[in-house]
Amino acid sequence: HNPTQPTQPNPTMGKKSKTPARVESLKTRRSMGGGQTQAVDLVTGKAKVEYFFDPTLAINQGSADAMRTPAKTPLKVKNNLSNAFEAEVNEVLYSSKHLFYPCTIIKTLDDEKKVDSASGGDASVPVLVKTSDGTLHKISDSTKLIQLTSPEDYQGLPDVLHLPHVTEASLLHALRVRYNRDDIYTGAGPILVSVNPYKDITVKGKSLYSDEQMMLYRKASSSSTPHAEDQLPPHLFKVADKAYSALIASGAPEIEPHIEEEDAVLSMSPRPKCGRRIRDQSIIISGESGAGKTEATKIIMQYLARITKKALAGKGETSVSADVTSLEDRVLSSNPLLESFGNARTLRNDNSSRFGKFIEISFDTTTGHIIGASISNYLLEKTRITTQIEGERNYHIFYQLLTGADEGLLEELDLAAGVAAFRYLG
Repeated sequence: HNPTQPTQPNPTMGKKSKTPARVESLKTRRSMGGGQTQAVDLVTGKAKVEYFFDPTLAINQGSADAMRTPAKTPLKVKNNLSNAFEAEVNEVLYSSKHLFYPCTIIKTLDDEKKVDSASGGDASVPVLVKTSDGTLHKISDSTKLIQLTSPEDYQGLPDVLHLPHVTEASLLHALRVRYNRDDIYTGAGPILVSVNPYKDITVKGKSLYSDEQMMLYRKASSSSTPHAEDQLPPHLFKVADKAYSALIASGAPEIEPHIEEEDAVLSMSPRPKCGRRIRDQSIIISGESGAGKTEATKIIMQYLARITKKALAGKGETSVSADVTSLEDRVLSSNPLLESFGNARTLRNDNSSRFGKFIEISFDTTTGHIIGASISNYLLEKTRITTQIEGERNYHIFYQLLTGADEGLLEELDLAAGVAAFRYLG
């Protein structure tokens, strides 16, 4: 499970037929300076030129100009049409399963050529292309396709900023390549991009979030080997550990030189009696519904609780370890309670958080363990209590109460009639 290594395709040749078909695939060519992946034609042995497939250039069989804007638009409605066209293009683009798939040009389509007045009368070059899964598409203009230019475009690098040419197409294709081999985390410099796999991911038979994985990232961070943590795949643990390590390091007697832009921030940071400046750290988790924000938050909190317990065990502080462990457990156990009152089932997510959450965890920078935590909630979707669209539900707590309470409590609260008796519960 090493995302830094490229996936090596294994093309196989079937039995020969009377009418040989043109066979194309990926093949690895290794030069004297190292391995490079290059697309080649297995019949001719020549390098193939591949492009990122753009669904917005696909010719609609019903109307070849379905995705073209009018040549002349009245000024009064120009803006409205532009916005509507942009929304339509985005819908076509991001709903296509072939979005930015590698494709090759099969042949030009002379009968589809048109003169584009918007580009000064230049003639478009319509072609027939084939995506890497074998699907054929007609493209309105091949000159607008973006070419795959380097071996890294095929490898799915662990950090997309290392791509020779960072474009929307190369970035999304790198995410696809990694996702298909269960590498759901990809770095973009200090940013971690996560794609929800909707399944359990394992590494060597163990969970991607196992205790062994936690300790692997913690040991790499505290290793004397320079940049040891950079050798590990992108992970939530790496993000959490960088924030934790930076916080603890800021409490050391000497702080590494900082850039001038940080002076104002540091001057406002609390200054302990010993003269050290504590530099608070923040992790922002964002994404659309169902992206995995709630789970990512819990995983990061579990990691922080686990490594602080490890720090205490390593220092042999048995006298306070029970109290600290209890505090860490209480921090983690707050999640189910918050989810009961703030999460609900939506059309896209059975456990969707319907509120914003700001979690602040305090650490003792001398010992490294948790000494407190606070959770602030905001923007709770209050309208859900009285109104839900078809297929969605109210907050979990109502159903949990009706399902988990014993008959005596239900009678006492006049809830014995069950979920069906309450209009607010659907």
